[in-house]
Amino acid sequence: MSGSERKRATDALSRRELLGGGFLRTLRGERRDRERARAARPAPAPGAPIVNVGHERRGAEVPAGSRVRKRGFPVLRPPGAVAEPEFLERCTRCNACRDACPHGAIVPAPARFREAAGTPMIDPFAQPCLLCIDTPCVTACEPRALVPELPPAMGRAMIDTSECLAHRMSPCSVCVDRCPVEGAMHLVEGRPLVEADACTGCGICQHVCPAPNNAIVILPALERPAPPKVQGRTTHVRES
Repeated sequence: MSGSERKRATDALSRRELLGGGFLRTLRGERRDRERARAARPAPAPGAPIVNVGHERRGAEVPAGSRVRKRGFPVLRPPGAVAEPEFLERCTRCNACRDACPHGAIVPAPARFREAAGTPMIDPFAQPCLLCIDTPCVTACEPRALVPELPPAMGRAMIDTSECLAHRMSPCSVCVDRCPVEGAMHLVEGRPLVEADACTGCGICQHVCPAPNNAIVILPALERPAPPKVQGRTTHVRES
């Protein structure tokens, strides 16, 4: 799919289609096109230089000693996660954070997450993060993929108004009532509203949503801040 075709397809999606999965279906179609094109390319000859197939200039050689930066699927990480490229470098998949979580909210990412498979993530449908004050998962992380200096900015909740009971004129305030973060959700004329700047993406609202088709979408943070200086030094986190 060309750039212009992709733009037209994206522009054609309404808000309802976006939250209902239309955007994901578009991405899946693009991925199939890329996989077919990759399968049609001839295999490189033995000893041929490695190429960065994700670079805008396809076929450009990667300089010796450089590292190809991967862009993985967005993952809902536990609190205090450093920027994703750095997270993938630091995380040893030791499961210490998962074992330390008293609520069983941390699970290993499944194989479909490719290079992130086996790393810790949160699946709010199964068990959301309950935002423990003492953050035992962060304390247990020796490689510092999770650091206490960062706020628990895991992601952001969005409401699919086409599925939300309150937006469909049925009285409901469960998500607002159960939200543990002050100011992250409130009611406006009886309908829930998410304050993006306050929301942590813990997923509790999604977990408790009583709508027949869950009306809450948790968007994992695509960018996470670098930790501040610790004991006179700065922990370097590359930008994603």
